[in-house]
Amino acid sequence: MKIKVGAYNTKLNSKRDTRLTIPIRIEDVKGNVMSTSAEVQMTPITYFWGKSPSVAFSLLYLSAIVYAIDRCVERHIHSIDGWSREFDVDILIPEFQTFQPLEGQINAMLSFLTGDYWGCHFVGPTNVRYGRYKNTNYYDGITQVNLFSGGMDSLIGAIDYLTDNPDAKLFLASHYDSNMSARPEQDNLKKLFALKFANRFCSIPAVKVDPGLSLENSCRSRSLMFISIALIVASYSNCDVIVPENGSVSLNYPLSASRRSSCSTRTTHPVFLKQLSDIIATLGFSSRIENPYVKMTKGEMVQECSDKDYLLQVVAESNSCGKKSKKQFFNDNREATHCGHCMPCMYRRAAMIGKDDPTTYGNRLITLYNLKSHNIANSLPNDFFAMLEFLKKDLTREEIKKELRIAGMAGFDDLDEYVDLVVRTRAELGAMIREDNNATILRYLDWNL
Repeated sequence: MKIKVGAYNTKLNSKRDTRLTIPIRIEDVKGNVMSTSAEVQMTPITYFWGKSPSVAFSLLYLSAIVYAIDRCVERHIHSIDGWSREFDVDILIPEFQTFQPLEGQINAMLSFLTGDYWGCHFVGPTNVRYGRYKNTNYYDGITQVNLFSGGMDSLIGAIDYLTDNPDAKLFLASHYDSNMSARPEQDNLKKLFALKFANRFCSIPAVKVDPGLSLENSCRSRSLMFISIALIVASYSNCDVIVPENGSVSLNYPLSASRRSSCSTRTTHPVFLKQLSDIIATLGFSSRIENPYVKMTKGEMVQECSDKDYLLQVVAESNSCGKKSKKQFFNDNREATHCGHCMPCMYRRAAMIGKDDPTTYGNRLITLYNLKSHNIANSLPNDFFAMLEFLKKDLTREEIKKELRIAGMAGFDDLDEYVDLVVRTRAELGAMIREDNNATILRYLDWNL
């Protein structure tokens, strides 16, 4: 696909809403043309213009362009192998010359992140008009920037930092796409934080980035945009960016061979974060990107939370589900907050074993088993049965290590620690199955009743 980015357009919708529109023209291999755009709500980040390096804003625009393309081009129509798409993109960004020497690294990073073949070319500059802002001391004294999605892991990350560093000030970085948003969870948790951690954290309204066309839901590129917003603030504050995500999800060890490589989500994978860290260091950022939980399971994050009592009080306001809007597939409870059939739900359910878990799930485990085993057309993904097959296998440490090498981790000196993580992840998921104690599922696994 040949893709061209057009000149940016800034529009002042109101005193509180300045929108940047980046037009994008996409021509497929048959000559069909689609038009989309990346629309960025600039007002929340305007304050940082001139205070953060301009290259940080160019990185945000690049991430918004990539996200808009990712969301526009449907994989099932345009993939060359059932998943991967080919993109040849001419990009305009203000600091294009700074990015030109990094084209190879950036394309490799994007290809690893989304599972596609990217060929980004930074061909020229473009102008961006920024609105006015009021001077304020609201952002003074920030000592760390955390990604804050509204999920359980980002909740734990914020609680840990604010509890362990009583004199520190945390910035919570968020963004949302109005087509698929976690904004209510973000806002509700911030309200609760205001009661416990008054004046200890700050944030801007979640930066809204909308694609012109929302046709593809896989949106693997979303994390790059998330981190780009955080880097604008971190550069201003001269601090680091923390990506709080449990290692089981970050590593996303393939549950089956069919989930290997491009079909395996890599939004916080150690390889992706290393690739991005190398790029931003070359771009001149002093801020580092780190995930201190990358070798912990979700259950270990819960268990070792610095204020576990507070976590359990507010955890109901967080949401870990990847399919929460698909209520038509909530077979047991249409009012549930979580679907219960995606892997993020499985990890959350497993993490809360032995705790007073307020989370409600739309599907029981036996319901998922029966839907699949009875061949009932339900359009549910096969996460549950893939997980069962994963738990059924007698995986050796060497087999796990081989799979991690296939995923690009051959050069990691601490590879054995990631093998340990996979072993503990299997144990945590297995404990969830045993705690559910359904004889039919246990027999399927050939586990003792």
